[in-house]
Amino acid sequence: MVVVGDVATDVVAVLAGEPAPGSDRPATIRTRGGGAGANVAAHLAALGVPVLLAGCVGDDAAGTAQAGELAAAGVRTALRRVAGAATGTIVSLVEPGGQRSMLADRGANLDLRAGDVPAPPPGGHLHLSGYTLLDERPRAAGLAALAAARGAGCTVSVDPASTGPLAASGVDRWLADTAGADLLLPNADEARLLTGCADAAAAARALAGRHAAVAVTLGADGALWAAGGTLVHRPAHPAEVVDTTGAGDAFTAGLLAVWLAGGEPAAALDGGLARAAAVVGRPGAR
Repeated sequence: MVVVGDVATDVVAVLAGEPAPGSDRPATIRTRGGGAGANVAAHLAALGVPVLLAGCVGDDAAGTAQAGELAAAGVRTALRRVAGAATGTIVSLVEPGGQRSMLADRGANLDLRAGDVPAPPPGGHLHLSGYTLLDERPRAAGLAALAAARGAGCTVSVDPASTGPLAASGVDRWLADTAGADLLLPNADEARLLTGCADAAAAARALAGRHAAVAVTLGADGALWAAGGTLVHRPAHPAEVVDTTGAGDAFTAGLLAVWLAGGEPAAALDGGLARAAAVVGRPGAR
């Protein structure tokens, strides 16, 4: 499998209470590997799925550290070192209950070029992080990866990334860019934004009219699978939620590991939900 997407250093601050603008608030702060593409690849490798991650890092110590961490996790990498650029950095502010807000400096990830993405093996699978399509600079690389995968007869999965940059980039453009994807992986808010539907199930059905299959995460309510006229729901796995950073990436990897092995939709959803439940119980995305 080939994964295309961001590589970053996550600075995760788990607040001890509500934010205190203008004052101090104790927090537990840790530095972790991050980036949506890198997270998915790391989880896939941990689940025993052979994976190649294509992306960019800076020509700096953080880039060296991220490349080393991914290699140690069993991820094969095709990471271009961008001279003069900083490796991406994400600051994740986690409030009590696990909800997080992210401050993103994508750094070298914005320098991704079409030539950075290896040709996928015929009949394989490409997972493209939606962030790649949300900025003009790496968008051409994302489109080239999608075209190459379709040309090689690969299946393709895409996640919409995040509602803020998705809305700013333009829903219609993003839907047009990803029209050939076999599997779409939005969360409920992203599904609503992409369709205009207020109800997550209705949004899933609407998206299934554009894509062969759609898996929508619902947070504490589990996840939905929509394909054709079928709608499957699975409840979330029990978990003590500390930090939701990377939960969607973990879900994506867990679902893909089962689905690509021929698993039924309910089993694929459970695979994703199990992986997400394991991640939210501790700080960081992996």
